[in-house]
Amino acid sequence: FSAYKLSNIVLAALLSILGMYDRRLKEAAQVGDINALYALIREDPKLLKDIDEIPFVDTPLHIAASAGHTHFAIEVMRLKPSFGRKLNQDGLSPIHLALQNRQLALQNPGYYYYGSNQEVTLEDKFTETVTRLIEIDSELIR
Repeated sequence: FSAYKLSNIVLAALLSILGMYDRRLKEAAQVGDINALYALIREDPKLLKDIDEIPFVDTPLHIAASAGHTHFAIEVMRLKPSFGRKLNQDGLSPIHLALQNRQLALQNPGYYYYGSNQEVTLEDKFTETVTRLIEIDSELIR
């Protein structure tokens, strides 16, 4: 093999591995699975750092905020506070996405079952996410 071919093979293997982590991390954020988040971090301690190096990306915080998974969003925010200010490919921050989905919830009222027997509206779910993120970093709103 030439050095060029070998470097392409190594690069392809790395991208494949990152793609696997990316898919699993997105799934964890979409369902709010904090245990899965930490399992992935144990497998690759630089996972969140590597994501942070991408200029415009949907971080796990973006995905969790979009889904209204407050506890997951808070955990990610504590691990990587810079994700709170990061913009995705559409120029939206996690706060923007949570507020956007809160508006959708207001227009389409429904219920989300949260916890044992507690019923919470979708509006409340997204409001809680926004409120908690701002409590962690008040500079998110300026």
